[in-house]
Formats: sequence, C-alpha cells, structure tokens
Amino acid sequence: MKLSSLRLPARFARYAGTLHDFAVAAGSFILAYLTVLGVKAVEVPGNEEKTLGFVAIFGIFYFVFSLHRGSWRYVSIPDLIIIIKVALATTVTYTVASFLMTRGANVPRSVPVLAGVFMITALAGSRLACRLLVEKVLWRTSPLSPAPANRRNVLLYGLNDSAESFIRASRRGQSEFNVAGILDDSMLNQARTLQGVRVLGSFDDVGKLADRLERTGIPISELIVTEAAPTRQHLGEIVEKTAKLGIKTSIIPDVTETALITSRSLLEPKEIELGDLLDRPEVVTDISSIARLINNKTVLATGAGGSIGSELCRQIAQLGPRLLVITDSSEFHLYMLDMELREKYRDVKISTRLMDVRDSTRVSRLFAEMRPDVVFHAAALKHVPLAESNPLEAIKTNFLGTKNVADAALANEAASFVMISTDKAVNPTNVMGATKRAAEAYCQALDLNSKKTHFKTVRFGNVLGSNGSVVPRFQEQILAGGPVTVTHPDIVRFFMTIPEAVRLVLNASAEHGGEELQRGKIMVLDMGEPVRIVDLAERMMQLAGLKPYVDIEIVFSGLRPGEKLFEELFDPSEVQDLRTEDGYVVASPRVIDKLLLDKSITELQNAVVREDRGRALELLLHIVPEYRSAKAMQEQSAKPVAQDLDDAAPYS
Repeated sequence: MKLSSLRLPARFARYAGTLHDFAVAAGSFILAYLTVLGVKAVEVPGNEEKTLGFVAIFGIFYFVFSLHRGSWRYVSIPDLIIIIKVALATTVTYTVASFLMTRGANVPRSVPVLAGVFMITALAGSRLACRLLVEKVLWRTSPLSPAPANRRNVLLYGLNDSAESFIRASRRGQSEFNVAGILDDSMLNQARTLQGVRVLGSFDDVGKLADRLERTGIPISELIVTEAAPTRQHLGEIVEKTAKLGIKTSIIPDVTETALITSRSLLEPKEIELGDLLDRPEVVTDISSIARLINNKTVLATGAGGSIGSELCRQIAQLGPRLLVITDSSEFHLYMLDMELREKYRDVKISTRLMDVRDSTRVSRLFAEMRPDVVFHAAALKHVPLAESNPLEAIKTNFLGTKNVADAALANEAASFVMISTDKAVNPTNVMGATKRAAEAYCQALDLNSKKTHFKTVRFGNVLGSNGSVVPRFQEQILAGGPVTVTHPDIVRFFMTIPEAVRLVLNASAEHGGEELQRGKIMVLDMGEPVRIVDLAERMMQLAGLKPYVDIEIVFSGLRPGEKLFEELFDPSEVQDLRTEDGYVVASPRVIDKLLLDKSITELQNAVVREDRGRALELLLHIVPEYRSAKAMQEQSAKPVAQDLDDAAPYS
C-alpha cells in the first residue's frame, strides 16, 4: 500500500479542514471567556449568541482572505500571515460590533483579543503539525511508504534558498535523493544546519568529506550546485575536481528566477552542459537593431533544417517577421522544424518549401514568388571528409548553390542577404573550405557591385552539438563505454554554442550604421580562445562523472583527409578594420574581379556538368589560390588554367 492510498479525497479533506477551523474559532472564543471569567462565564447570559456571532464574523473573513484554499501539507509563511489577518480582522470587527450593539455589556474587552491569540495558535499549530507529520513521519519512516532502495547520496554546494527548497522537495514522495550534507565556502555558515542537514565544510574539503562519508556507509555519487548563476570558470573547477573523485556534478534551477518551480523540477537537477564551461564571455546583443532587420519583413532561410538554420528560424520567429519562409532539401528535417515552429509560434505566418539550392530554376521561381526582404543562406555541405571524397557535390552546393541563391536575392531586390561561412574558408586545405571561400568571394563581388541588395558574410568556427559534429560523437562513445577517438593530441578548434552563434549572426547582420563603408567586407564572430579537442573530450568525460584514461580511454586516430591541426578566423592578408563591442570584427579580404570571376564560374559549371573532377578542382584552385590540397594538385590536368582564362589572375 502506498501513502497516496491513505489520502482523503480532495473535496472531503477541504470540508474537514473548514469544519476544523470553524470549531477552532468557536473553541477559542469559549476558552477566552473561561480564561477571563473562570466558572462565572457560564452564568453570563447570551453566551451561545455571542459565540455564534464571533464564529459568523470569523467565517466572513475566513472566506474573504481565502484561508480555506491553503494546503495544510505545504503550509508556509504566507499562509501564517493570512491566519493572522483573519484573526486580527475577526477580533477588531467583533469588538467594534459588540460595542456598537451592547456597549460591550457582559463581554470583557480582553475576551476577543485573547480569542484571537488562541485562534492564531490553534490554526497555525494544527497546520504545522500536519506538515511535520507528513514530512517527518509518514514520508520518511512509514513502512507503507519506504524510501526507494536506490536512493542516491548527494552533497549540495551552497547554503541558500535553492538548497532549502531542494531538501524539502527531496523529502516528499518517492525521492531518489538523500541529502547527506551541504558545502558552503562562507566561514559564517560552517556547522550551521538547514532543514536538519548540516554544513559539513567548504568545497575545498569535498575530497576529505567524501572519503569520511564513504567510510560511514554513505558513498557520495553526486554534487549538486545550488549557487545562482555560477561563473563558467568556477563551474569548470568544480567539475574537474569532482570528476577526479568519481562524483558527478549537476545544477538545480534558481528558485528566485525560474517562473515555474515544482517539486518535480527541483528533483531533476540539470546536467552541466559543455556550453556552460566555455571560457568565453557572453556578448550582449543589440535587440533593437536586430528587430529592425526582421520585424514585419519577409524573411527566407535556406538550410533551415540544419543545426544553425533551425536555430536561426527559432530566433527570427521571436522577432515578428511578416512571413518566415523556411527551405531545405531534406523533407524530414524541414517537416520537423515546421511542426516545431507552428506549435511554438502560432502568431507567425510560416511558409515551408522544399528547395535544393543547386536547382537554379526552383530557387529563382521561389524567390520571385516570395519576394523576400531578408535572406539567410545557411544551406551547405559541412563535413570535411565527405566533401573531400565528393568534391563535385561540395562545389555544386557550397559554391554554385550560394551563387543561385545570391543571384535570386539580387534579381528580386532583397534588402539584405546574409551568408553563413566558416573558419575553414581561411587558407583552406580541403574542398569544403575552398568552396566556402569561393562563395565568400562571390558574395563580396556582388556586394561591391550592388546598389539595392547588401550582401553580408558572417564567418565563425565550430558550434557545440551541431548534427554530426564532434560533441554528439563523443557523447555516443562515452555512453558506449569508449574508447573516445580524437584525431590528434594537438588539434584545436574554435567553439561556441549554437544559440550564441545565431544571436551574433543576427547582430552582425543588423544595421549598425556606416553600411556603405562595409561593402565587400566580412564579419568574423569573436570566438574567444581555441579549445584543444582532447581537452574537450576530457571535460565531457568529467561531466559524465568519469575519470579520463582511468574509466574510459582516449585513442588518437590520425588527421582525416583535408583536416588541419588548427583553424584561423583571418587570413594574414585580411585587414581587420574594426573591433566592435558587438561580438564580431569586420575584416577586408582580397577582392576578386567580377568579370574574371564570372568567366571562371562558367568554366567551373561546365566541368561540373561533365563530371570532370580534376578540371573542377583546377578551377576551384584558380578562384581560391590560397587553397592548398596535395590531392587536388595531383589531379590537375596538364593544360594550364591560365591559358584558358587569358592568363589573368582573378584577384585584384
């Protein structure tokens, strides 16, 4: 039998509580009379009428202040305040009414005052007793509601409101947590108790305390951080130290900031995510300028089903576009995003269109139909090894597909075109990076020659958790027990979270003044410091409560085709014009002559149609001379490219 089976039906319990409270009011008045007058009270005429009058007045304020709606099991300070209000209002009203009606005859003035005191004591005491009975006896010791056999012993880090709420929540129902103690770094809080749980020491003592508790039969499996908004550096130190002890770290919601807190949500500590530990400051974005870019505009996004594209659509939907057109070549991903957006943003008009950016006819017709004001181009093939083994497909999507979308935006006089680029476009050593740099160059050339449409390119590094990226792969390997594979011990990458990257993309895309001065330039997001991939793997193991190289191995598999040890956000020749406080830098890459670029593109399109892989890579190298790939060089044909292109280099 469960404790829940002992509970009275809700309506009956409320009626019983109301009956109890009215009995308390009557009893308090009678007891006050007896206390003041003693046995002589029975000789006073009209006792029944006076008692009924007191109870009637109590009943009025009882319902006015909604005392009957309070839950006895969860009685708290606000409930006690309501009890005091009811008792005070009843006492004052009865005293005034008695004086006006009988000039206080046969009713000593101390009787209603004393009755109010008795009433507060009885009403509050009965509720507190009920709560203590449930929490201290039935929930913790009743054989009818035994604690789960697999309860986890945890330590809380931080003596605060969140810790108090968590302890109370952990004592309700079938909680899986047993709070063994609290850690707090304040000397003033040492040896204090909270809800009967003692502060055992500071975080520096966690190792010794965990050992001591384990020797007493209380092994600690988890440390739960209750501190509100801890810094990333502090969280990183906590995770690193607890991981060495084999203790998992998590964090619970901040009860002062969370709109909806329930016992269930308090008992579901949030796992610390990799993004919580990135050693980079959060950038405050200019919402007003972003809103001007999006609000009441027709916005079209390509690659909307991808990691970046879908988050772009989510954030755009919050800014009140007149129409949001989401496009992708993947039916499944587009359908899932469509369902999500229509559920979350019911007031936003959404048009969902299957579109492959490589199909120039489809792109042109859709743009002519929708006439978008703003275009976000996120469609791309992004995986380096696949692009390396399928170079023609990468060229068709990343370069020629970008050309199709950009040309359509220009033809239909879109106000703004934003291309999502990558740090792999800087001094590329792989096909993927070279195609993205070629796409950057084409958008630059259009921007310099366009009077209506402003073509913007936003370049940034890796994002955490994108589809098929290193983080999900590491998670799968850790769940499988390892080993975790890293290509090289010294490989580093720039990282930021997907929501932050998209916020900065929108911020960089918005109008900030001086737009004409930024024609043909590239906005590069401030990615902070690069992260060693092996450090990333170790930190993910620590987040899972595992010891790297002890509980799980890391093996090095070697660099993949086209992969670099480190990525760059700028080419050394690119002038960094402007350092802003908005999370990005404006860079000035080399400019490509539009006429020569068009001739190279025509040749490239012909090579792609013929599926002439060697010739296509030749032409890609001509457009992006900084591209250095041994494989591409080996596949070059004997015929020099410069002869076909009038011996002219495209860069000026």
